[in-house]
Amino acid sequence: MGIRSGDEYRDSLRDGRRVWMHGERVEDVTKHPAFQPMVDAIARMYDMQHEARYQEVMTFQLPSGERASRFYKLPETPEDLAGIRAMTLALLDEVGGVVDRFGSETATPLFVMYDRRPLLAKYDPRYVRSVEHWLQRCQAEDLFMTSGNTDPKGDRSKQPFEQDDPDLYLRVVSERDDGILIRGAKYETGAAYAHVAFVKPTVGQWRPENRDYAVACIVPLNSPGLKHICRAPLLQTAQAFDRPLSSRFDEIDTLMVFEDVLVPWDSVIFCRQPELASLIRHELHRWGAHAYLLRSLAKADLLVGTACLLAEQNRSIASPAVKEQIAHLMVYREAVHAFILASEAAYERTESGLVMPNQSIAYAGRLYTALHYHEMVHVLRNLAGGSAVLIPDERTLRSPETGPCLEKYYRVGATPAEDRLRVLNLAAELTSTSFAGHKQAYQLFAESPPANQAMILYGAYDREASMRRARRIVGLGEPAG
Repeated sequence: MGIRSGDEYRDSLRDGRRVWMHGERVEDVTKHPAFQPMVDAIARMYDMQHEARYQEVMTFQLPSGERASRFYKLPETPEDLAGIRAMTLALLDEVGGVVDRFGSETATPLFVMYDRRPLLAKYDPRYVRSVEHWLQRCQAEDLFMTSGNTDPKGDRSKQPFEQDDPDLYLRVVSERDDGILIRGAKYETGAAYAHVAFVKPTVGQWRPENRDYAVACIVPLNSPGLKHICRAPLLQTAQAFDRPLSSRFDEIDTLMVFEDVLVPWDSVIFCRQPELASLIRHELHRWGAHAYLLRSLAKADLLVGTACLLAEQNRSIASPAVKEQIAHLMVYREAVHAFILASEAAYERTESGLVMPNQSIAYAGRLYTALHYHEMVHVLRNLAGGSAVLIPDERTLRSPETGPCLEKYYRVGATPAEDRLRVLNLAAELTSTSFAGHKQAYQLFAESPPANQAMILYGAYDREASMRRARRIVGLGEPAG
C-alpha cells in the first residue's frame, strides 16, 4: 500500500469499530464532532508525507522501493535519531504544537522488541515472528499505532491476581490453537481514531501468581469484542476563536474494554511470561523518552511565544521584571532542547546494534520536563494575570451592541481588541481552561508517574563512574570484589 493520504486514513476508520460517546454508539468517528478535529489533524499529517517539501523528512524508502513513514524506520545510525527529530518537529510546526498521540512514540516499543529478538526466541520463536510481522505491516500499511498501557488497577494495595475482580488488569483468559483470548481494560489516548494498539503489561511485581497478566500483543482497534468507551469532549461545541486549542486538539481518551478479544498468534508479542515482562517492561521507554522531549519542546516553544505576544500587546515587554519571567520560560525551553541534542550526540548502541538516545540523559530530561512543566504554566499565568479568565467571547465582540465597548477597552495602542482577545484566549488554553488542566496531567503522568520515571533513571545512570570520582577525592580504594 505504501504511505496513506489523509482521505485514505479517514476511509480506514470506517471499519465497524465500536465507539461510544455520552453512552451512545458513534457510527463514524470521522464525522462525529468530538473526534473530527483530531481526525482532521492526523489526516493532515498523512497528507504531508505526499508533499515534496516534506517527503524526505517524513518518509524513507523500503527495499521494495515503496516509501514508508519514518516513524517505522529502525534507528540504525545517529542520523536516524536526527531524522525522527526533524519529522516530529515538522509535524508539530504544521499542525499546532500541542498534539501528543500521533504515532511518534507509540511505534518505538516495536523497536525494543525487534532489538530483543534473541531474548524473545528463548521463550517462544513465535514471538520473534510476531514482532517482525508487525514491523513490516506497519511499514507497508502506514498504520497509526497507539498504546494500551494503563489498567484500571482497582485496589492499589493488592496485586493483580489478588483483586476482587480479576479483570481489573488485562489478562489472558485462555490459549487456543488460533491465538489467545484477552479480557480486561486499558486507558488510552486517541484509540478511537487509531488503527492498532500495542497492548503492554503494566508496571508491577512479576510474581508467578501474576502469570496471566504478563501479556503483550498488538490488537486492531476494530476487533470483535473490543469496545471504546470515551470521555466527554472538553468542549460540547467547537469554538475556534474562544478555544483555539480545545476546539482543534482535544485528544479523546478512551477506556478500551476487551471482552474475550481473540488475538492471533502472529500478533502475540509474549504471553504468560512474568519473567520476560519483568526484564522487558522498563526497556520499552528506550526511544519513548526522546519522543516525549520532542513533543515537550514544541509546547515549551508555544509557552515562550505566547508570553512574548502578551507582553508586546500590553506594552510590558520593556519591563525588566517581565523579561525575567519570560527568561524563565526560555530556560525551560532551551533545557528541553539541550536534553534532546545531548541524548542524540551521546547516543548508545543496543544489543543488536541499533542506535538509541543516551538513556541517562533522555530519562533525566523526561523527568525534568515532567516535573517543571506546571511551573512554566504558572509563569505564563502570572504574566497573563486575571485577564486570561475574564475574556468576553467572540459573539460579544461581534455584537453591534457590545462590540464597540470591547474595541475601546481591549485596544492597546495600535493593537486592536480582536488581536488581544485571540492571544488572551491562547494564554487561557495553556493556563486556565480544562484543556490546560488535561495537558498538565498528561505531561506529568502519560510517561508513567514521576516516581516510576525516577526509578528508570536511577537504573540507567552510571552510578559507579560518579562514585569513583567521590572515592578518589577522599582517598578510598575500589571496593573489593
